[in-house]
Amino acid sequence: MVKETFSVSEFAAYTGVSVRTLHYYDEKNILKPKRDTNTGHRVYEKEETIQLHKIMTLKFLGMTLEDIKEYMHSTTFDLGFIDTLKLQESKLKKDKEQIEIALETIQRTVYVLENEKEVDHAMLVSLLASMQTEKKQQELSKEIIKEEAIQKMFPATAQDKLNWEIGLLTFFKQVRRLLGKPVDHPEVKQMLDDFYQLTLELFDMDSFEELAEMFFLDLDDAVNEARFAAYIQEVERLVPTPLTKEEEAWLEQVTFHYMDSVWDEKERRG
Repeated sequence: MVKETFSVSEFAAYTGVSVRTLHYYDEKNILKPKRDTNTGHRVYEKEETIQLHKIMTLKFLGMTLEDIKEYMHSTTFDLGFIDTLKLQESKLKKDKEQIEIALETIQRTVYVLENEKEVDHAMLVSLLASMQTEKKQQELSKEIIKEEAIQKMFPATAQDKLNWEIGLLTFFKQVRRLLGKPVDHPEVKQMLDDFYQLTLELFDMDSFEELAEMFFLDLDDAVNEARFAAYIQEVERLVPTPLTKEEEAWLEQVTFHYMDSVWDEKERRG
């Protein structure tokens, strides 16, 4: 016959819940057993199994012990419980999204490290920050960039993302290696050729003219220029640059020279 009363160790063995957890529930006034009048030991009744499962079920749904405590003295669940469940559903969906982002970030980081063997900490942190905030970056971009360009900016396939991240790492490493080289140095030109080719491939574009047209703002307008500057500042807040101030200043200098050369070449060709 099944016992009708249990010591704490017997109840733990019967339910599969540890003695320590049962003690904790008792201390928190969530599941309080009777006490043996002679020994003072905890005595659990068989009917308390349903109360314990009630705790375990509500915990499984993601509720805190404080929330669960409110339901322990109730013998019914009414329509008000629907609101509680819907709140939990919303929370679990957010948790699920965070877990999925974290899992994808781990997978992409593993790929990068396997490919690169070793990565500078600032570069990897920048990449990780970018992976984690893709959704926020996409929302910010809607104020500045055309929808069709945004869809290409945030590619759906994992492989496209990985190709971009490996290319970006290569670019950062080249900036660090070539720092201080003249603006017209062949290796500097090749570095920028490779990076802008990677960018054009990401956006599925053929020319710099197409790339310039991805913004729906007229950047010559002072108000729009301020909006664009605010957008860049917010993106930089989400994704810290791995470059030093010296590297950024040099990159800006060589990029201006490179772009001027590209446009001059196009004009010569007509």
